[in-house]
Amino acid sequence: MAENPLILSALVCLMMQTAAWLWQWKTNNADIVDITWCFSIVVSALIYFHQAPGQGSIVYMIILFPIIWYARLGIHLLIRYRIEHEDSRYQNLRSHWSQRRQFKFFWFFVFQAFLGWLFALPAFFISASEASMGLIAGIAVAIGLVAFIGASIADKQLYQFKSNPANKGKVCDTGLWRYSRHPNYFFEWTHWFVYPLLSFQTEYFYWSLLFPVLMLVFLLKITGIPFAEQQALKNRGEVYRQYQLRTNKFFLGNPKHD
Repeated sequence: MAENPLILSALVCLMMQTAAWLWQWKTNNADIVDITWCFSIVVSALIYFHQAPGQGSIVYMIILFPIIWYARLGIHLLIRYRIEHEDSRYQNLRSHWSQRRQFKFFWFFVFQAFLGWLFALPAFFISASEASMGLIAGIAVAIGLVAFIGASIADKQLYQFKSNPANKGKVCDTGLWRYSRHPNYFFEWTHWFVYPLLSFQTEYFYWSLLFPVLMLVFLLKITGIPFAEQQALKNRGEVYRQYQLRTNKFFLGNPKHD
């Protein structure tokens, strides 16, 4: 079983999220699920890199994408993590799941283990590559670096804004947040175009094309923007509604009053 990297990755993701669920039970804070999700992708990618059947130099791109990418995001979330303050998304779930709460949280964490395994698959695709670095790989790296820098800047700008007590109740609409209500999600999505390019000469290329679409659906319709905007409206009300009216939801663009 350990010789099959896909099975090994699935077991590791499940073990990590089970441990995270137990920590959540102890602390009454489910924020740990997001941190564990990031690092489960990192660990899965390390497994695929270690057991890579491919011999091409493109295999080493796994170190950049997704290992360094999700290590950065995981560290960013870890810095923000506070045991005494649970994200409102999980507070709402905790309130909604008043009956058999921990049983439901367990399956929620199991589902996140599956998503971690799923979104680490592009690293498995790249691990099969026999190709050497070339123009296509260079384009992939350029896209990935732009996305990495953009996501890092967006996260830093939001963190600094929220860290200033004078901004309590206000909306971050400076820097990249002036051009998109969710620039961090936009650059997260952008980086997923790296994987089809790096998988171009593998048997998994067509499968890799699904992941930018899949991530876009998750961000726009399921786990990303809907929850974030619902909570922002609840906390900031009319201020955020005005921000919605003048600022693009996802893609970068000039504010409407410009």
